[in-house]
Amino acid sequence: MTLEYVDVETAKTARGTRLIINALVPSPWSEAMKGLVALAKLPAVAVRRGMDSAAIDAWTGIDNAPALIHDREPVRSNWAAIVGFVARMAPGILPADLAARADAMGTLELIAGEGGIGWSARLAMIDASTETAGFPPPIAKFLGKRYGYSKEAISSTKIGEQLGYLASKLTGDYFGGAAPNAIDIYSATFLTPIAGAISEAECPGMLPPLRSAFALAAAAFGPSVPPALLAHRERMFTRHLVRPILL
Repeated sequence: MTLEYVDVETAKTARGTRLIINALVPSPWSEAMKGLVALAKLPAVAVRRGMDSAAIDAWTGIDNAPALIHDREPVRSNWAAIVGFVARMAPGILPADLAARADAMGTLELIAGEGGIGWSARLAMIDASTETAGFPPPIAKFLGKRYGYSKEAISSTKIGEQLGYLASKLTGDYFGGAAPNAIDIYSATFLTPIAGAISEAECPGMLPPLRSAFALAAAAFGPSVPPALLAHRERMFTRHLVRPILL
């Protein structure tokens, strides 16, 4: 399923589901939302949020991406709210069994929540950018304040342990059993910053300083990614996710 991209004014007057996505980097949170919507075959239009985002922020009241707006319901900008909405619209995105659903949401929190795999990768990019080429200094400083960067935060990351736990949950082709679910989407997209350097072919259009910042996270954590998760990510992109990653 290919997303239709529209301008802000078109999105504001549209009905149904509208997505605000990060147009500068393949942010795992944005890419996971796109992947969920595609897996659910949920009709949606998307707006790219780039450097000039004043009109989007004024509309949504959210100074961030991703965000999901459905009809007149409140704006959803947290990964858990976005997963819950898509699961409501498309059974199968989360398990129907209550215990299994609770377990799935806990696993997703280890991937996308504060202190999780994506959070730690982002802090690693910020940390490396203070000492070598990566995010330009103004961006690194902005992101550091926004996401609680400190040397202590870096030293307390548990990304290796989290990756090992995630791999232990994969017992077949998919975390969801016979078919992929939310965990499969989040695992595959959140490995993008750390699975290896992101080439121009894999994600055209990234600015060179931002591409080099992502490469720093891959250098820091790539060796910790279990082979089973790398194989799963390749399977997801081959069968269910769009490649190249389009910003």
